[in-house]
Amino acid sequence: MLAFKQSQLTEDEYILSEMPKAATLFTTGNGYMGVRGSLEEFGETKIQGCFVRGLFDEIVEIVEPFPDNVYMKKYYFDEEKLKKFDRQDSCINFPDFLLLRFQVGDAVFYPWEGEMRSWNRRLDPSSGELRREVVWEDERGNETYFCFERFASYADEHRYFQRATVRPLNHSLPVSVLAGIDANVRTNGQIISEKRAARAAGEDVRYKFLLGRKYGYEGIVCTCARFFADGAEVSARGYESDGLYAQAASFPPASEYVVEKQCFVFTSRDGDLAKTVSDFHFEKFSYEKERDTHVCAYRKLFSEIDVKIRGDERLDAALRFANYHTLISAEPNDSVHSLSAKSLSGEKYNQFVWWDCEIYQMPVFTHTLPQISRNALEYRYRMLPAARALAKKQGLSKGARYPFVSSVDGDEHVWIYARHPFLQIHIMADIAYAVCDYYDNTGDAEFMESEGLEMLAEISRYWLQRAEKTGRGYEIRNVTGTDEHHDYVDNDAYTNYLVAYTLKRTVGLLREFGKRAEEMRKRISFSDAELQEVETLAEGLFLPLEKNGMIPQFDGYFSLSRSLEIEGSGTGKNFQMKQAGLYHKSQVIKQPDVMLLYSYVNVGELPRFEENWDYYEGMCEASSSLTFPVHAVCSARARRMNSFLKYFEETLFMDIKDIHNCAYQGIHAGCAAGGWYSVFRGVMGISVRDRIVEADPVRMPFWEEISLSFHVGGSKIRAVQTLDALTLEKVAGGDVKVKFGGGMYELKDKLVLPIQ
Repeated sequence: MLAFKQSQLTEDEYILSEMPKAATLFTTGNGYMGVRGSLEEFGETKIQGCFVRGLFDEIVEIVEPFPDNVYMKKYYFDEEKLKKFDRQDSCINFPDFLLLRFQVGDAVFYPWEGEMRSWNRRLDPSSGELRREVVWEDERGNETYFCFERFASYADEHRYFQRATVRPLNHSLPVSVLAGIDANVRTNGQIISEKRAARAAGEDVRYKFLLGRKYGYEGIVCTCARFFADGAEVSARGYESDGLYAQAASFPPASEYVVEKQCFVFTSRDGDLAKTVSDFHFEKFSYEKERDTHVCAYRKLFSEIDVKIRGDERLDAALRFANYHTLISAEPNDSVHSLSAKSLSGEKYNQFVWWDCEIYQMPVFTHTLPQISRNALEYRYRMLPAARALAKKQGLSKGARYPFVSSVDGDEHVWIYARHPFLQIHIMADIAYAVCDYYDNTGDAEFMESEGLEMLAEISRYWLQRAEKTGRGYEIRNVTGTDEHHDYVDNDAYTNYLVAYTLKRTVGLLREFGKRAEEMRKRISFSDAELQEVETLAEGLFLPLEKNGMIPQFDGYFSLSRSLEIEGSGTGKNFQMKQAGLYHKSQVIKQPDVMLLYSYVNVGELPRFEENWDYYEGMCEASSSLTFPVHAVCSARARRMNSFLKYFEETLFMDIKDIHNCAYQGIHAGCAAGGWYSVFRGVMGISVRDRIVEADPVRMPFWEEISLSFHVGGSKIRAVQTLDALTLEKVAGGDVKVKFGGGMYELKDKLVLPIQ
């Protein structure tokens, strides 16, 4: 059973069928690497997983969809392309460096053999450390205590540390151990990586490999363990057998045995692999000292993203757990890759970068650890040449067409048999919005001059060619919005409103930067006449709106049925559909589209929030995890705090409770990030534009106090909300303007904003 105890996610029982989900939840990482919560003694297929950010190659991806109704047949799958599909980019599973396999007498410790007398596994978000304590009884009644501890270092992102402690409880049987690497791993059920060299010696283990042949990245994994019996160090010997490369140690009789192990991971993406291998050597280390160094570095980052809820211990712990996963999903130090939908916790979605990155994940970092958001935007900038090439491939003379699904080469990697993702061109507006939002919060002019403005200009060129002039203004036809149940629609609300907003911001920013943008504009030949065209498009873009103040999700939406006709056996549920429905005839939607405009993106005043919220909440079947944080924010903005609690809990417990029955595939990273944003944007009602903080806190009767920190334009602010007031206190940096209740205030030290 899983529960939070002392703010730690705790598992108190070994249940074999729960191990795949637990592997996701108990992932450890540092942004560079992610290591699923598999067991040290055995890396089970589909449970084991070690991934390094941006390490991709090609796999054969087998899919077996069965379209069993008209909607699936005509609107969801392109079966001609399905016949041609087989290869796809994917993250590649690294050799499993967790291997610590103990033998007690003649029995190897495996949890599924003998009896587990006790089992306790817990992940501590305050340290990033995973700990497992068990008492195991073998088939002859011998009882042994095992304690396994491990963490991915934030002091050195290339290193991972482990410690195992073993105590015989009712016997004096000999104990031995293998500590090293299990190279028997697969990606999507296939052996992709190839061994180049391997060495197992008494002092360390080294395994060099080729990840795959498409990109040709190489990697090396080195491990080194120290062995102790009652504190006295024990020597080891090399061991190689059947894909296992390890140090092997046989302990003299003792009351306690300890193994301390470190792992070093390096790839050709990180630098000169050959030189690193030739120069590399392990130094003596102490697990305790390495842990202390790591915790110091880790807590410095985690404190920025941490939120404290007083008055609800369970949700306080769940939010801290979600924030832990949000933090380890992000690379603090480089931009070789970006924020992926499953972070580094699983193979599902191949660790591609989707629109989740800019709209759901980046906002948290923009407010807390802005360098991480800049890294994510720099990744998009490095993909800009490929986006230009993709635009030309689609027949456009200018501009950038970013792929909906992005790998490491900037090409479109969406699965070719799925129709709708190719139409989800809102990705360009999502990226443009993220550029503007980052600048709004940070004031990072250097980034805008060197990268941001160029991305905005090239994206605006795409829209100049994609929008069509009609009697209603400029329309964007034949798209899929964020609601993937409806494709081939015209004037999707989320797309049109966000495009209009980002185009207006592009025009304003290019004029604001003036001469500082001239070099960029000359380089890409972006003329004043072209800028005027963008402004004309921005002002004339058709924005869907009924006379009654309702925003139709797309043209003709309100003419569809409010109910859902069911046809077929329901195999479509494997593709994020809750029912075998004819969605093209129905207003039932997969996930929020219109309501995103009111919650996550700051596009200015929109009509009749509560009427639109009531309507679209009822039409949404929440087939995507991205629904829940949007609905949490909307509920809070509508002052419906019972509903907020419901959606907030679903946001935080998406994978813990396995609400969508797929937690084994990896963390729903966008949903997890939505926990922080639900508090910041929902309960505290905070948004930022041009480094001005706007606050509209809502009374939260179920909590005594909630607190977090955020950054604006180089200043750090601590926000503490009680039943009656939101207090903003400047922690560092210059003064900040705060808009509240129709007035403008200067935050010099502290502001107390009463809640009505």
